[in-house]
Amino acid sequence: MFERGFEALSAGATHLHRKSIIVASEKEALVTIKNALDLLERNVVTPAVDEVRKHCSYLAEKAGLSLSDLLEADTLEVHPQIFADTLHNISVELNSVELHSIDEQKDIVERTIEASGAELEGWCTPEKAHTMAEHIRREKPGICVEIGVYGGRSLFPCAAALKENGHGKIYGIESWSAETAVENATSAVNDAWWASVDFPRIKKGVYTFAARHDLTSQVCIIEASSTKVSHLFDTIDFLHIDGSHSIINAATDVIQYATKVCSGGIIVMDDIEWPSTAPAYQILLSFCDLLQVLKNDQGIPSVAFLRKR
Repeated sequence: MFERGFEALSAGATHLHRKSIIVASEKEALVTIKNALDLLERNVVTPAVDEVRKHCSYLAEKAGLSLSDLLEADTLEVHPQIFADTLHNISVELNSVELHSIDEQKDIVERTIEASGAELEGWCTPEKAHTMAEHIRREKPGICVEIGVYGGRSLFPCAAALKENGHGKIYGIESWSAETAVENATSAVNDAWWASVDFPRIKKGVYTFAARHDLTSQVCIIEASSTKVSHLFDTIDFLHIDGSHSIINAATDVIQYATKVCSGGIIVMDDIEWPSTAPAYQILLSFCDLLQVLKNDQGIPSVAFLRKR
């Protein structure tokens, strides 16, 4: 009896994942169901998620377990017919999913990272863009804030991840103003470079990219200095700090914005190796746990990912 259920689930999972999946035990069946749910939830296939969860909840009830315990179990004490019927019903749902929609959604982040690298100016590496997007995929934040948009190379991969999640918005704070960029000194060379940037051209590129790649629903640009708009946010779920690197501005961004990140929220700080951003980074470490650090081309730690305590 189990064999018929295993065969049905194998067929459904193979259809969903587009690769051969063989289920031959209760443990493999439960792992397969969990993986299928993860894929469906990640790609926001809501009707299928609801139906699969309904069948799983029924099975959990018959086994005297919670749904979470069911998905972590290796074996079940339940009538074989109930188990086989549930596997068959789940297989029906998996076979009904339109895979092309999953593939299209799954590729949104990758396509956006490639396009932003080709079309936009900035210094966000593919590694950083992928890492930020993965945190957004996993944490599913509602309110995201990026301080320092510049050309949008980090903003839009985050927006694409939000689109994949099916909810959330990223607020990009950027003045596109030479006066704001150099209001507090960093270094003579850096300040001279920022004073010469063609900000209107950079700004036009950001708005054009958002429209061309259908990310306007996920992005809200706030054209202002970050020091003047922190009051717009009561709480923040995901924060990327990459604004002015002066000692004063970097520390102010941490104090004004990072303190508003909810407990458990993610904070990303760029260019932590700069002497002028070091004080701000130390402030972050005083109330956040370090999760991950990305290194620059010279092998020096450069981008920090932290979780607010």
